[in-house]
Formats: sequence, C-alpha cells, structure tokens
Amino acid sequence: MQSGTMSGTRPSAMVPCIAPRCKAYGLDKSMNDRDNSALATPLTEDVQYGAISRIATALQIVTDRSSIDFQQNDCLVTSARRVGIYLRGIALDSVDEILELVGEGYPVIIANSDGTVEVIEKMSGRKVVVSSIGQRIETSTIGISQLRARLSSQREGQMFVAKKELECDGFSSGVNHGEDHHHLPPLRRFMGMLRLDLRDILTITLFALVAGLLSLATPLAIESMVNIVSWGTYIQPLLVIALMLLACLGIGGILKILQTVLVEIIQRRQFVRIVGDLAHRFPRANRAAIQGEYPRELANRVFDIMTIQKASAVLLLDGISIILTTVLGLLLLAFYHPFLLGFDIVLVLSMIFITWLLGRGGIRTAIDESIIKYQVVHWLQDVLASPSAFKINGGEDLAIQRANRLVSSYIEARRYQFRVVIRQVSFAIALQVVASVAVLGLGGWLVIQGQLTLGQLVASELVVTVVVGAFAKAGKSLEKFYDLMSGMDKVGHLLDIPVDRRTEIGKLPDGPAPVRWDDLEFQNVTGDTHIPATSIVAGAKVAIVGDHPGGKSLLAKSLVGLKLPDQGVVEVAGIDASEAGRGGGGRMLAYAGEPEIFRSTVAENIDLGRSGISQNKIREVLQSLGLWADVLRLPDGLQTILQTGGYPLCKTQCDLLMIVRAVCGRPKLLVIDGSLDGLDKDTRDIAWQFLSAVDAPWTLVVITGDAEIAERCDTQISVHPN
Repeated sequence: MQSGTMSGTRPSAMVPCIAPRCKAYGLDKSMNDRDNSALATPLTEDVQYGAISRIATALQIVTDRSSIDFQQNDCLVTSARRVGIYLRGIALDSVDEILELVGEGYPVIIANSDGTVEVIEKMSGRKVVVSSIGQRIETSTIGISQLRARLSSQREGQMFVAKKELECDGFSSGVNHGEDHHHLPPLRRFMGMLRLDLRDILTITLFALVAGLLSLATPLAIESMVNIVSWGTYIQPLLVIALMLLACLGIGGILKILQTVLVEIIQRRQFVRIVGDLAHRFPRANRAAIQGEYPRELANRVFDIMTIQKASAVLLLDGISIILTTVLGLLLLAFYHPFLLGFDIVLVLSMIFITWLLGRGGIRTAIDESIIKYQVVHWLQDVLASPSAFKINGGEDLAIQRANRLVSSYIEARRYQFRVVIRQVSFAIALQVVASVAVLGLGGWLVIQGQLTLGQLVASELVVTVVVGAFAKAGKSLEKFYDLMSGMDKVGHLLDIPVDRRTEIGKLPDGPAPVRWDDLEFQNVTGDTHIPATSIVAGAKVAIVGDHPGGKSLLAKSLVGLKLPDQGVVEVAGIDASEAGRGGGGRMLAYAGEPEIFRSTVAENIDLGRSGISQNKIREVLQSLGLWADVLRLPDGLQTILQTGGYPLCKTQCDLLMIVRAVCGRPKLLVIDGSLDGLDKDTRDIAWQFLSAVDAPWTLVVITGDAEIAERCDTQISVHPN
C-alpha cells in the first residue's frame, strides 16, 4: 500500500469497506495497495505500540503489548493487523474529509517523516481528540482550527485510515451453528447491531419525540377551533391558530426529513459493516467449521443484508414514531379525564396483547420460511450449473420434481408465517373499530355530564383515530420485523463462522524447505486414512502415488495447512504447516489443485493482490509454463475478465493458471495436486522443465496418478487404503 499525503492526487482505486459514504469518506481516495506495508520512515517499536494502543482505544478494542508480538522490520500496518486493526493508505485533500472519517468512527493516522505519529482519534463535540506519539504519548482535545494549523505543517506525512477488521464481532456468537440454530437469538443480534449506531438512534428518537409533541398541535388546534366556533365567528383567532399549526407541522415535517436522512446513513453503515466484516472473515474462515457446506451457496445469505436494511429503516422511522405518538397521544387523553386514563390503560394492554401474545411463533416461522427459500435457490443453482446432468442425461424431470417439492414446502412454511401475521392484523383492525366507538361513546357521555368539552371530545376522537389507526396499519408492518429477524439469523450464520488466528512465522528460511510429518490419521464418514511418518529433504522432487486418491488429496492439503490431520503433525522448515500456510502469504507454501478462478482479470487471478508480483513477473512465468501465447489471444490479454470457473479458458488452461498462481510467489514448498495429470505431453514437458529446474527455489511435491510424472521425481511415496 502506498500511503497518501494530504496534497496527493486522487487515484481511481477505491477503498472497500472503510466508510459508508463513498465521496464523503474518501472511498475514492485510497492509494494503490500493491505494497501494503511500505513506510517511508521506519517507526520504532515503542512508537508503533503507542499508535496501536491509541487506535485500539478509539475503536474500542482491548489490547496489550504482549498480544502484538513485534517482529524485526515490522511496519505499523503489519503490527496493527495482529490485534485486528486494518490500516489503509489514503490521500485526503482537506481537513473536512478527515473530520468526516473520524466522525464516522474511523481514526486517521499520520506517520510523519521524523518518526512520530499523529492519531486523530474521535470527535468530542466541536473538538477533536488527537494523540501525538513520539518518545511519549501526548493526548489533547483541540479545536478544528488548531487541527488545520497542525496538519498544514505535516503535509509530507503518510496518512492511513483505521477500521476494526471484524466489525460485527459484537453480535456474532463465534461458532458456526449449522441447521440446529444453537446460536445467538436474532433479536439479540439486532440489538447488538443497533448499539453500534446508538448515538444516531438517540438522535432519531429525539427528533421523533419533538415531532410527536408538535403533532399534538393538530388535536389541540381542533379543540380550540371547535370552542371558538361554538362561541361565535372570530376570524383573527382562527388565523392565529392556523398559523401556529402551520409552524408546528412544518417543523415536525423537517424533523421527519432529518430522521429519514439519518436512517439512510445507518442503512449504509449496516451494509458497509457486514460486508467489511465478511471480507475479512471469509479469507480466514476455519475450514472445519464450514465442512459439509457449499461455500458459494452459503454466501447467498449476504442478500439478506438488504432485508435488514429495509426492515431496520421501517422500524426506526415508523416504529419509533408510532410508539412516541401513542405515548404522547394517550397522555393527552389522560389529562382530559380520569375515565380516559382508564381507557388508555386498556388500550395499551390490548396493543401488548396483539404484539407479543398473538405474535408468538412469528420469528420461528419466518426463519423456517427463509431456510426453505435458500434451499430453493441452492437447487436452482445446481440445475443451472449442471447442464450435462439436467439437459443431456435426462435430469429435467428431477429438476422439476425437486423444485415442486421445495415450492410446496415453502408454501407450507409461508402458511404458518401468514397465520401469525393475519391474526395480528385482524385483532389490530378490530381494536381500531372498538376503540373509536368506545371513545366516542365514553366522550359523548362525559360531554353530556358536563365533564368534557365538545372540543375535547373531538380532539380525543382524533387522537384515538390517529393512534389506533397507525397501530392497525403497523400490524402488517410487523411482518417486516419478522423478515428482519430471519435476515439477522441468515447473516448471523455467516458472522458465526470462526476465523483462524493470525500467525507470524518470522524470517523465511533461505532456499527450499524440508518437510516432515508424523504418522497421520484422517477420519471421515467413508473411512479412516493412515499415512506413515515421512521426511522430505529440502529441494527434493517427490511424487505422492498410490491407489487412494482421497488419501493423496488429504495429504496434499495437510502439507499446506488447508486440512488438519486428526492425529499427527506436519512441519515445513520446522514450522507447523497450518501456521506456515496462514502466515506465509504465499511466500512459504503454495498449492495448485482444482481450479479456483473468481470473476476478475487474468492478472488478478494470478497475483491475488500480493505485493512484489509485477506484470513482468507474471509474463515470465506464463512464458515459462507455455501459457503466454494463449493469454495473448484473449481479447484484452492479462486484463481479460475471467468468469467464475475460468471461462473463456479451457480445463487445461485453468490447471496451468493454478500452477502459475502458485509459483509466482516463489514459495519454499510447492504442492501440485493433480494439475499435471490432465496436460498433454508437450505442455507437461514444458511445465515440468520449469518446475524441476535446478535453481528452483522450492521443494516440489506432486500428487499424481500418472506413472510417467512419478518416474521423473527423485522419490515416490505411496498412499494406500487401510
């Protein structure tokens, strides 16, 4: 990452998941991140720890010095990631842009050329909390003008914005729950999500309270007008009351507009937080936790973020307004007469009955409906992705039959969900009818008895009509609440995926890495696999052969840390393979197996955003493996967009691309899991010449079922069923 300065130009690259408003929060001002750790001036360990501690305080992360485990030649970016803080270089042109970022809860860090660091932590009213870290830490609260003056002398400083990597940990249970749903209740998750925006929610509530008070101007104005008209015709009082009502309703309307703006900002934050969390969580996802799941189908639950956004907006706008309007309106009735206070109590109890007792089972049925919805999507994905099965081999009837069964299950689940909704709507409408009639009869009797004025009767009827009418309309809106709960459950399924902890392997060994493993045991439903202890010398070319394809693949994945054996340990250069895989960033271990091609350019499918892999390097490797001519024939060469799965590349080209991706990082151990077996002889010869070169920097392990490939290796290790 090339860090930016305040005077830097605006590059076109965008910072993903840093702040909710693209233009306002510098999303269009991120710097190219090919070198994610570059700092012009190295920082001492004390300065780095001081900066990280202040950033952690601003982001409400608990940390201590022992948890950081500083390594030699570490930079601030690398050290911060050890405690779950993500730093991204940015280029901002004004203090206002910095204030907007800080105001949204994203501290801004400036690394000065003299080896000191400034951390702009948070807003405190109209002031800013800033910490200066050098030989000591000095924290002060300064005005915006002082901040402008301070930054004007630091325009050569490198600037970063900080965010918590896993922003949704506050409402994640930390364990994958599967289908039994033993996890945090969705309502608890929702409350945890709202706590992140508590300040703005309190502001929305304040606006709603003031708007609700101002809305009382309507019944009060009607009461006054009825009384004035009953006394005679007076134009001036009517004009005064009308103007006052106009002012009150106008101010109330403005406050509602401001509420809508704040809710929109909260919606954007929700999307940014959840997607940002998943963007950090998925690459580090614990594979054992999602074993048995289809990852692409699992990711479909991201679409429920939109459900959460829309339902949250309805609850924050209509829900808060209905509650406050109800409370204020009923208080007004209580002031009119004690009998109306008793009416208020009965009305409130009826609303609670409709909401809670009649709504029992609504969340559960909404979740069941959502589960079937995703089963339908999963099945249709499988049908569309398997043309040979369903188009050529006669599987069309199965596709239709399975879809019909799933649709029937969905209709049944929807029927149970609708029962909850319709009984709430029915009782809410009945309450509206009964309450309107009751207040009219009770109020009329009080007017006859001389205990209530005619104006108060009209105002009371209006209040009850507005309050109960709004609640009756909200009866159908309760379905939004159930959708919200099911959405929180589905997104929670993703947020519960545990992540592997970060590891540091220190300085990489020089040259190829030796490999050894104990007696390994892998257990699965189809049977156990046992692999005897073995050692591989550095720089060797080893073939893993035998008549147990599953066992060979398990061994290959365990060598690079993708699969942990149930018994035994695999070590690469004396480091546990799982730690070497997580901490090496492709420079220690590399794996080429089944093609894993995502929708992006050829270049990005190879370099994966890793620093130090230039297009020249990619071109050299492609030429060495005989794939460069094929890439040149693509419409845009290295910049051609590949679809998920590899189109327009063929299977052989995809296999070669996986090898190119693996070797570009110049790993110490290179594992080829079957990628050579499907190549034609000429292509295989070219690839083998490059992979087995005398000056190759890796130890080569090839999983193969081809005797010719195995014979080219120095050693063969056989894996057989037990």
